[in-house]
Amino acid sequence: MSERNECARERHEPRFPDVYMPAMWPLDLQRYLADWFRAWRQRRLYRRLLQLEDCELAVRDLDRARLRPLAERPLRQAVVEMRRCSGKPR
Repeated sequence: MSERNECARERHEPRFPDVYMPAMWPLDLQRYLADWFRAWRQRRLYRRLLQLEDCELAVRDLDRARLRPLAERPLRQAVVEMRRCSGKPR
């Protein structure tokens, strides 16, 4: 299972280049921004799902009581939970 997580992590994280030029963006900053962007997109998805009718949510096996806290949580909290679930050390 750990090999599987490492392969998935390698696909999503930028590789450290063979030659690091000082003008390059810091890789930690890239990861940080990517995590925030993913959390923002996920929260946007939850907010869009809340705009659907109740019957459309039921077809997707969702309900407003579960979606509302996810759509209203702060981005900072979403990033922390996302990192915890993915197993990234931060």
